[in-house]
This record gives sequence, structure tokens and C-alpha cells, in this order.
Amino acid sequence: MTSPRPAQVGNYDLLEDFETDDATVRVLRIAPAGQSIQQHLHERTTQIYVALQGHVRVEVDGKTLDLEPFRATVIPAGKAHAAAAVDEMAILMNISVPPLAADDQILTSRLERAEAG
Repeated sequence: MTSPRPAQVGNYDLLEDFETDDATVRVLRIAPAGQSIQQHLHERTTQIYVALQGHVRVEVDGKTLDLEPFRATVIPAGKAHAAAAVDEMAILMNISVPPLAADDQILTSRLERAEAG
């Protein structure tokens, strides 16, 4: 990996974190009991979420989508998003273009506090 890695936003197992000059590919395991990707956004990065195993509920900008295995959705830069396993353990692949930088993973709760303060 060529750059500092972003901190995890949530509670999940990071199985792979691969970076090229053009993209980052991360593979996550999310258990249905208490694990999730917290709501966050990226100012510069567009992401593609692909369910590889199990069912994943993805929320993007207030809209909910359930991904079955081998289904994908795009998350444009600037859109708040979160994900969780629906009823069983799930494996989710996350493709980020351009590569996900450590300073481009922003918890929406942090933004809300900054705007209120």
C-alpha cells in the first residue's frame, strides 16, 4: 500500500485492503449481530459496493437498498452512506475511485457536531 490507510468507520472485519494508483479495493466481513459500517461520506471518492456473500442493507443519502450476492450499487462522492448485514454474516467488496485517502473518510456524526458547534 502506498498511502496511510483510513481508520475503520464501524465494527467489521477488514479481510483485504489493496491499493493501486487508480483505485482501492477493500473486502469486509460484517456479522449480523452488532457489526456495521457507520454512516460516513467521502468528499473526493466514489465507491462501488458489491455484495459477495449474504445480504447487505446499504443506506445512501437516506435511501435503503438491499444487496444480494453479486449485486452492486454506486455511492457518489459527497453522499452519506452506511451498511449492515441483514440476517446472516455478509462479505462486502468496496471499490473506491480514486483511491481512498486517510483524510477522505468522514463520519457524519462528526460533521453534525461541527455544524452545531
